[in-house]
Amino acid sequence: MIVLLLFLQILPASESFAYETNEKGRIDSIFGTSRRDSLGYHVRYVWDREIEIIFDSGNLSTLYLRKIVDGQLELEIKKEKKFLVNFKGRESQYSANDPVYDRHALEFALRGFNYHEGFKGRFRLHIPEFMVVNADLEVLGEEAVVTELGTFECWKIKMKPRVLFFNWRFFFHIEKEYPHRFVKYSDSSGENVITLISYTSD
Repeated sequence: MIVLLLFLQILPASESFAYETNEKGRIDSIFGTSRRDSLGYHVRYVWDREIEIIFDSGNLSTLYLRKIVDGQLELEIKKEKKFLVNFKGRESQYSANDPVYDRHALEFALRGFNYHEGFKGRFRLHIPEFMVVNADLEVLGEEAVVTELGTFECWKIKMKPRVLFFNWRFFFHIEKEYPHRFVKYSDSSGENVITLISYTSD
């Protein structure tokens, strides 16, 4: 059974942000912007690729996503009556009765949920290389995260896709207070980290 993750937290109308990425010792930066309008939240990420996403304003599920790598379209998602996916020229479609969250959209989408001690939930996660699967979310507790911007009091959240023979776990630190910034990401390998290094909002 899918446990609906209720979106209760309003995010800023517009933002600019940057993250430092450490992928197995390779350091890079991601630059992003977000803005809210009548269609939802529009988010754009740019680094060695470009990702544009539109999020539903009610539950932050993925309405549209486009990923460009080396000038070529790698992934495009449209939510209409079904969840339509074009991944490297391969087209798939899935039921859209429940909200679906693409894996590229999680850092922003997870900011919207009303976390608390003992929080657990399950949602539909789209992994382009596989399909739409169930994934479990769990609040592990509160944790202070120190970055060059300062110290943030965060919820530490574990995400685990329910995929056979896939044992990786992913950890997200989301700021407890408004504007509920995504502060840090890591995974169970310990070799991949994303950290907030710049942020402004209106």
